Amino acid sequence: MAYKNDQDRIEKTHNAPRFFVEHPQVSWVLLIGVLVWGWFGYHSMPQRKDPDIPVRVAVAVCSWPGATAQQVEQFVTRPIEDAVAENKTIHPGTASDYGVRSVSLPGAAYVYVQLAESVSDVKRQFSDINLKLNALNPQLPQDAGPISFQSDFGDTAALMLTIASPKADQTEINIRAHAIQSAVESVRAKRKHAEHDVPVAIVYSFPRSISPETMLDAVQLFEQQADEQSILHAPQMISGSGFIAVDGVSDKDDASIHRFVEAFLRKYVRKLGASRQMELPLSA
Repeated sequence: MAYKNDQDRIEKTHNAPRFFVEHPQVSWVLLIGVLVWGWFGYHSMPQRKDPDIPVRVAVAVCSWPGATAQQVEQFVTRPIEDAVAENKTIHPGTASDYGVRSVSLPGAAYVYVQLAESVSDVKRQFSDINLKLNALNPQLPQDAGPISFQSDFGDTAALMLTIASPKADQTEINIRAHAIQSAVESVRAKRKHAEHDVPVAIVYSFPRSISPETMLDAVQLFEQQADEQSILHAPQMISGSGFIAVDGVSDKDDASIHRFVEAFLRKYVRKLGASRQMELPLSA
């Protein structure tokens, strides 16, 4: 359509934005309708802590100790399949899906059941199948059964396991520090040090549930390297409940000793078998 000028274009152009501008009452009615629709949809939406996920799969298990796979197939698996098939809601078998599927092994039979997608009352149908299987138990061969029907796979939508270890309070730290200090002082009292010797104890603390014996190899390696690098002279191991220590004489400063310990721990701490370290105030 040809337009003579811009005014002619404005007068003859009709589209949705122009319609709603010229008829604002329609816009307001539609807006209110959308808001009401959204409010209704939000409040009618089902709200559950755990989502309702119907699981339409169950399994029947029956044991027959000493029987071969052929005997299990003939006398256990097939009767279970026939009893399950009496339910009218079984999923129709296709090339890519199944309604009833079974596995016969020496001494055990497993029959998997799948309900049709259109079934809404899953528990009721599984209860019906369970009753049919219970009625079949007296007809099984001697020493076979009873049949165990498991259909509660959907009871748990999510499972979360957490492990937490609370921090040790100050009282426990003080008690353990005092026990470690007493053990170190007891060992030093039996050793003779020269007047210029500076005794040093390096202590590794861990949960009391861990035995110090699991760390003997690592401590012996620590003693060997500390002696080779002249960090500690005449090192001696001290062990007790929740700690293991190496006591000796050193002419190194604190920074050098700390660097050696940190380097050793970075390389070997995973071999110590302790899941947690606890720093205790000790007197060297």
